Amino acid sequence: MPYSVIYGVTEYYKKVDYVFNSVPETITALKDSLNIVLVLGESVRADHLQLNGYAKETTPYLVRNKNVVSYSNIYTPHTYTGSSLPRILTDASVDTNNLNNITSIFDVFNRSGYYTIWIGNQELEKSYKSIVDTNNKVLLIDSLRSVYSFRKALDEQLLKPFKNSVNEAKARGLYTLHMMGSHWWYENRYPESIRQFRPVINSKHIPSLNGEDIINSYDNTVVYLDHLINEIIKILQDCNVPSILIYLSDHGEILGENGKWLHAQNDEASRNPAMFVWYSNRFKEIYPLKVEALSNNNYNHYTTDILYYSLLDLIEIKGLNYDNTQSIFTKK
Repeated sequence: MPYSVIYGVTEYYKKVDYVFNSVPETITALKDSLNIVLVLGESVRADHLQLNGYAKETTPYLVRNKNVVSYSNIYTPHTYTGSSLPRILTDASVDTNNLNNITSIFDVFNRSGYYTIWIGNQELEKSYKSIVDTNNKVLLIDSLRSVYSFRKALDEQLLKPFKNSVNEAKARGLYTLHMMGSHWWYENRYPESIRQFRPVINSKHIPSLNGEDIINSYDNTVVYLDHLINEIIKILQDCNVPSILIYLSDHGEILGENGKWLHAQNDEASRNPAMFVWYSNRFKEIYPLKVEALSNNNYNHYTTDILYYSLLDLIEIKGLNYDNTQSIFTKK
């Protein structure tokens, strides 16, 4: 102080200008009607999903859904949103610091004739704003409150604009929902009606809290996620278009391991984000080989790089080079 404050503010307001690769006009993709929903989670770790064998009932809806495939072995070294999302949303590898000459997944889908929309419950950070802006439309709810606000809107407010967008498009669309998810302070991230595990935290001062209470509050945010995903699935089932939902958290969360908490620091828990896929019955009828590959690949070890390549493989892009061996839709 005061140098650290001045330095921090200066760094925050530095403009980030990525050099995007141009997408060839000649690329082609599936012409079928298809709803693709990409749900970007926040701070959800894989091992706290009942779906992955967690002892507590955190994902009761997903566990009962036979069309859900979970990927528990996802890795990222980038344990905060500003660093992880630029790599998730482009062809930039998690292993590189070079974010020039990158390709936005949204640019590819736009060129392929898909409608793209970003519906977010987080302010756009400078590190990924220009990538998000390559969507056809960007809609932010509760845009004046940051992730640190104790009055931030709940993620359920994403549902109405999402439903409206799906109903309006009625064709080929890539819908991205960016959640607040399980970001601290956990008690602000879900309604009281969802509170399944007690006791919960009653202070924002972590050293004074009981570790079990922190985990209970965190797990309640995962129960809320399960509820929201189930609501999204209902919307997709009602629209009678082949649909698929891919959920990927930006990173995990540390819950006391090695004396650490939260994220933005290195620990196994923060480097293992949750990921799962849901597909409609109609999708399974039309693309049985993709569904078979999903089930065959779910125990493989991947980095978050797979999202970009899997989305391209999902719509069977032609005329753009990509590594389909990193796709969850290609049988290994």
